[in-house]
Order: sequence, then C-alpha cells, then structure tokens
Amino acid sequence: MASALETLCGQAYGAKQYHMLGIYLQRSWIVLIGCGICITPVYIFSGPILLALGQEERIVRVARTIALWVIRR
Repeated sequence: MASALETLCGQAYGAKQYHMLGIYLQRSWIVLIGCGICITPVYIFSGPILLALGQEERIVRVARTIALWVIRR
C-alpha cells in the first residue's frame, strides 16, 4: 500500500520541498494505520471466514497460520 509513497517522496525530495516530504509521510502513516486496524480482524478470523466460504480444512489451517504470522511480523 505504501508503494505510491515512493514516487511522492522522491519528487518532493528532488524538488527540495522537505516540508511536503514530511506531510506525505505523516499522511501515509495515518492511512496505513487505519487500513491495518480495519484489516486485522479479517486476518484474525481468516479461518472461520474461509470455512464459511467452503474452503478445504487443510487449506484453511495453512492460511490461518500464515495470516496470524503476518499480524505478528
């Protein structure tokens, strides 16, 4: 999600607009934290969600393990 930030920050730095670089970083933190908070329950409950969608039990176990690993990372 933060890949667009590379372009904006690079342009701001190249134009010597360091104040805009800071503004871009602060805005990106707000957006990324907000999205992270919204998507965390999906990761936590990925097992029951996938089972409800009809996935196989063994696939659900692996997917749940990976989803919880992503949260802890």
